[in-house]
Amino acid sequence: MTSWLLELRQQPTCDIDASVMSPMTFASISDADEIKRLPLQCGDDTCPIGELFSISKLSSKNELRLVGDLSRFHRLGMQLRSGRITIKGNVGDYAGTMMSGGEIWIAGAAGNFLAAPVDSFRSGMSGGRIVVRDSAGNHVGHRMRRGEIFIEGSAGDFVGSHQIAGTIVVAAKTGRSAAYAMRRGTLVVNQPPPLSRTRFSDPIEAFSVISPLLGRQTKAWASANAPSQFACKNVIQLLDQIADEGFRSMRGDFAVGGQGEILFPR
Repeated sequence: MTSWLLELRQQPTCDIDASVMSPMTFASISDADEIKRLPLQCGDDTCPIGELFSISKLSSKNELRLVGDLSRFHRLGMQLRSGRITIKGNVGDYAGTMMSGGEIWIAGAAGNFLAAPVDSFRSGMSGGRIVVRDSAGNHVGHRMRRGEIFIEGSAGDFVGSHQIAGTIVVAAKTGRSAAYAMRRGTLVVNQPPPLSRTRFSDPIEAFSVISPLLGRQTKAWASANAPSQFACKNVIQLLDQIADEGFRSMRGDFAVGGQGEILFPR
């Protein structure tokens, strides 16, 4: 499967629907000119990929590598099932929307609705992994069903909202209404978020054989797979702290009959 490097040459004049930009779309294409002709939705108009990006082949397999500030590019990695997307820069909203496999590595910041469903769809991320080296916006992991999201920086409001399963780790701060309407799944944070005591249990101190396993698995996976600019240092440090010192756990959201868990260090 052919891998491609796309380097942004100029910023678009409007927001871009970048759902076509995926290693699955490009894997069977061997001619750069064919990729250049692929249309991107730009407002009510379209523009070819080659108008915005320079394109070259990579020696790696099943990878799409993007370089530049892609803050106006939304839905990157939509319904990703396999392969890797590496973004050396920021990315817009709905990155990894409804993905079920593969990996997305974001060297900058991610916009709102990371891995969340779009339009009228009700199911978010159902597999795969996303790593954000900087911060992420609001509604990270909205309606997440499976998979893992690791954020080295902070996350905005409503992280893990309506989460059904899966794991989200935020190494820095979270905004308001974390885990809102959460049913199951795990949210790991470095400090207790402000939560309603009518919707979530009081924190209890705990120690689990599972928490060291999560840290070891994450460290092993990151060491084996992380691109050179990704260390997952803050995430691994947080998971190691929880494994070594134990953690506090809160459960909820009781307003929807939820039994999700929010973990943070003692």
